[in-house]
Amino acid sequence: MKKALGVVAALALVVWVISWFRAPADVAKSAAREWPGGMGTIETVADRLPPVQANDASRKLTALAKALPKNDALDEYVFSEMTRDELTIKEPPAIPDVAPIRDMLLREPIVLPRRNEEIGDADTTTRRAVLLTAARTLVASALKKARANDPDAWEDLHAVWKLARSLDGRPQMMIQTASMSMGRFINAVAWKMPLPAPAWLREVHEHDNVPALLEAFQHQTASYWQDGAQLFPTKMLATSVETDRLIAVDVYNATACDVNTRENELGTDLKSVWRRALRYRAEREATVNALRVREGKPIETKSRCSDGAWTYDGTTLRFSREIPTAAPDRPMPLTLKVKP
Repeated sequence: MKKALGVVAALALVVWVISWFRAPADVAKSAAREWPGGMGTIETVADRLPPVQANDASRKLTALAKALPKNDALDEYVFSEMTRDELTIKEPPAIPDVAPIRDMLLREPIVLPRRNEEIGDADTTTRRAVLLTAARTLVASALKKARANDPDAWEDLHAVWKLARSLDGRPQMMIQTASMSMGRFINAVAWKMPLPAPAWLREVHEHDNVPALLEAFQHQTASYWQDGAQLFPTKMLATSVETDRLIAVDVYNATACDVNTRENELGTDLKSVWRRALRYRAEREATVNALRVREGKPIETKSRCSDGAWTYDGTTLRFSREIPTAAPDRPMPLTLKVKP
């Protein structure tokens, strides 16, 4: 009898604690606030992202990419060239034949699936790794050709750009960070490619990943809000949702490229993502200016970054400040030795 009474008392205590922390009105209020950039509220996210079926080209591409062997030496070579501040290109390791992947990406539109996956689901994680492997292998191939002054190097990089664009509209944060990584791969080596630069490279330099990353962030917030609002609508949940929205406001309005944001309270810490995304604005300017120097044109000294500017002393292109990022990021340097 005493044991039964104890169980009842314990359950009553749990119910009382839950009722004390429940704040459904606050949770509803936080969800109803508008996010920046015309994204609407987190209640509207699901309507914005209807399911999309993969096409045959996507399935063929995935099969080809999965067949690429794991190659740590190739990955290290690509990262090493991305982070080198010199125009010369080192001799590459053995590189698998990427012609079938390149030709498919340049020939056919790739439509990857879009489903209502859980955050961090295994299929998306695997797809991300496979596509990034393909991108790095294509970049390695481009570097090998550029070392021989072969203009076809640009075709390999163009294929990476097509791959990055196939990820547009996919709501997972890990997919959008992969898209940004592919753009950074291209940009970090493009200044070493044979001249002239192709017209499509302008798309790389004009494309800003921040809006897509913010949409993915909103999708992530909407996912845990939806679960929490149904099961346990607490003050803490309301606060977390509002913190995410304010982070999005800060990132959306950022004009500096050396920025540290606050930490989101639920999910993986994304401070490093926002730092890379805003630094990438300066990285794109570095490549644009390096190519201008190589073409005999004056640089653009003014930067989109409100906290910096560009100089060139006849040999070295330099941003006025360093913007460090945390490991494992291997960023392009913002000081480039464009001429010997």
